[in-house]
Amino acid sequence: MTPPGPRPFDGGAAGAAVVMVHGIRVSSAMWLPHIRRLSPDFRVSAPDLPGHGTLRARTFTLDAAVAALDAAVAEAHDATGRRPLVVGMSLGGFVAVAHAAARPERVRGLLVCGSTARARGWKALAYTTAARIDERRGEVRSAEANARLFRRHTTPECAEAVISGGFARRAFGEAVGELRRTDVLGLAARLRTPTRFVNGRRDLLFRLEERTFVEAVRAAGTPVRLSHAPGDHLFPLQDPDAFADLVRAVHSRLPEA
Repeated sequence: MTPPGPRPFDGGAAGAAVVMVHGIRVSSAMWLPHIRRLSPDFRVSAPDLPGHGTLRARTFTLDAAVAALDAAVAEAHDATGRRPLVVGMSLGGFVAVAHAAARPERVRGLLVCGSTARARGWKALAYTTAARIDERRGEVRSAEANARLFRRHTTPECAEAVISGGFARRAFGEAVGELRRTDVLGLAARLRTPTRFVNGRRDLLFRLEERTFVEAVRAAGTPVRLSHAPGDHLFPLQDPDAFADLVRAVHSRLPEA
């Protein structure tokens, strides 16, 4: 059964499906500006992950997130007869990689943004500290702080889309814990789906291991590319027009399926 979430926005190209997976502590509403731009060309859908958005009451686990994405992928395939391109940002990128590693036959291609860092060592400490700070703020102060962050670092349209979906304070810590326990590089090494990694040029944390991830995918014989976009970790929300163009470009290079 498909979990509740935003209904797909149907576009003019019924056979071209895109599924977009949101980042940590936000919701599928973050993709609304991009869906508006892509829906004339694609049938776009965006599920909420457990612990986020309409599934905020559920506990986040990677297995449950993969199941939620798999339901959205199946729905997109049933509606169009085509395997979708899956687009994931940050946490959504890790979920997309985990899903494609487990179910390569379900996905036509991956666009993975800001998801090339392992949560270990000082990076794990940074993630955990950020989650604890957010938890100690309390619900109201956490939401206010996150709203200020997105209004400061993204476009007004994208900030309001993110804020409209609310923030998942509890899921922040749950997702960080799951990533610390997961061999995300090992998942990348199992990919058999054409993959495009994209990082913001100023996203130094997630660029540290980007070539390690690319080589892990390439060593498996899987087509893979790495590119960079202007901006930082939030680059998909800093220029939604450019990001929509990137989705179109990646889709146009996928093998027919």
